Amino acid sequence: MDLRSATARPAAAERPGQLRPAVAVATFVLVMLALVQFGPSARALGAVFLLCVVAALAIVDLEQRRIPNRIVLPATAAALAAQIALNPRRAPELLAISLAAGLFFCLPMLVSPGGMGMGDVKLAVLLGAALGQAVVLAIAVAVLASFLVAVALLARDGAAARKSAIAFGPFLALGTVVAIFLG
Repeated sequence: MDLRSATARPAAAERPGQLRPAVAVATFVLVMLALVQFGPSARALGAVFLLCVVAALAIVDLEQRRIPNRIVLPATAAALAAQIALNPRRAPELLAISLAAGLFFCLPMLVSPGGMGMGDVKLAVLLGAALGQAVVLAIAVAVLASFLVAVALLARDGAAARKSAIAFGPFLALGTVVAIFLG
């Protein structure tokens, strides 16, 4: 999401490492909750995997404003392979959902190049592969949360906030958490 401003407060990218301990603790708590909620199961393993991946991607996106292929692409392949191994009949559905999630994020790129990155598109594909239909909830939560932050920035900084940039990966991570536990 593109909201660039030279007058805005320092971004996480300018304060590397400050959020890592908080994200690590939050991820640990969420992993424990997933293990308790889903018990010893493939669903628990998938949730733990996805929680760890989106936490790592959120940190990188906050610090560097990018979602690295070396994390998102193997994670997507692993999620798809695991899902298909567990239920081969869902392969066409999961592939379609993954593609649809990625295409949904291509639309903003067509309307406003630079407003959304390809990393966000690839992350949406991963979420489609891992969450299946629950990706709709994850995306809805991410879009709503990012909209609320954008409105808050506009209220705080006025028109200058329109030139600010905020990382979208953390919002997709938040949506993922909601989808895992409520989807």
